[in-house]
Amino acid sequence: METIRNFLVLLLVTAVVAKNIPDKVDELGRLVDPFGPGEYAINHTAYRQALNLFLDTNLDVYAPNATGNFPVIYFITGFGGTVPAEAHTLLLTQMASHGYVVVSVWKLGSPVDSFDPAWFEAAVEFVETRLENSLHNQEGYVSDFHVGYLHSFLSGHSAGTHVAVTQFQQNCLNYQGLILIDAVDGNNPIPENVTLTVITPGQKVNFTVPTLQIVTGLDPVIGVYGLACAPEELSGKRFFDAMTGPTWYVNATAYGHIDLMDPGYTDLNDVLKFCPSDPETPKYDYIQFLVGEIVSFVNGVLDPVGNCALFDNLETSGLVGVNTENEFASNGWQRCSPLQCVLTPSSSPFFSFW
Repeated sequence: METIRNFLVLLLVTAVVAKNIPDKVDELGRLVDPFGPGEYAINHTAYRQALNLFLDTNLDVYAPNATGNFPVIYFITGFGGTVPAEAHTLLLTQMASHGYVVVSVWKLGSPVDSFDPAWFEAAVEFVETRLENSLHNQEGYVSDFHVGYLHSFLSGHSAGTHVAVTQFQQNCLNYQGLILIDAVDGNNPIPENVTLTVITPGQKVNFTVPTLQIVTGLDPVIGVYGLACAPEELSGKRFFDAMTGPTWYVNATAYGHIDLMDPGYTDLNDVLKFCPSDPETPKYDYIQFLVGEIVSFVNGVLDPVGNCALFDNLETSGLVGVNTENEFASNGWQRCSPLQCVLTPSSSPFFSFW
């Protein structure tokens, strides 16, 4: 009888303790499970330059029609922002489902155009001054939905990353972090023909900001057409070595440059073999992995004290079955301390703190 009583007491104590251990939540009340599905259903809204007087580019907005103040993640597509956002529907939708307004910026044209900071600036102005009203009035978003543009992150894929770097070279504005996926520098896929770059090897950039750089093992591999989709001298450590803030470097060794795209695009790449890829690697797992890394980074930067443990996800291999090689450069940052974006005084008088 005493054994049964002790067991019941232990069971009761366990239940009470479990009840009083809160789920880990962020400032929006979202459960922090970076590698699982987000809790929000997502709406997609397309804004086309040809139909909008206030835009110089196309915008595809993925956002939850729900109550909250949702941080903004800008995503510039590959080839200098010329790839349509629809190539990344799975990735962008899953990112947004964790409680973000994801804004993909792209425009058909010359990739050289996006080296001009003005190429992107109209998109930011639209998001900060017009997007919320548009979603309320034209798309029927709930009245308590808000675009949290004061907490914005710049991200890009491939040559779209030079757009993000160019923005930080001009000012911090409301940007709190930089996310580089398969980053490639230069205005030409042939290194010998490059005449424009945003990174100078051996030199540091003129800004300090938390940075997540994700690359793939097959990025620098030369394909059947004699070119690499991310030539080694224009990608990889070229960016990592130039950063001055806390920077995480994650190499998904088994994956390739285009593996983050939607199935129709990866299937086409399997046929054309434009970028090297292993057909045996599960592409959806890789998208889940990318989302988890990005969510961990963003939520960690937004609350580096309360969510500091999320940075461990950027330094751990094998998450979601994706093996990685991980590096971290603190560049003077004390772990778990508040972060800020700063321009060097010699380059600009503008400073943005948060």
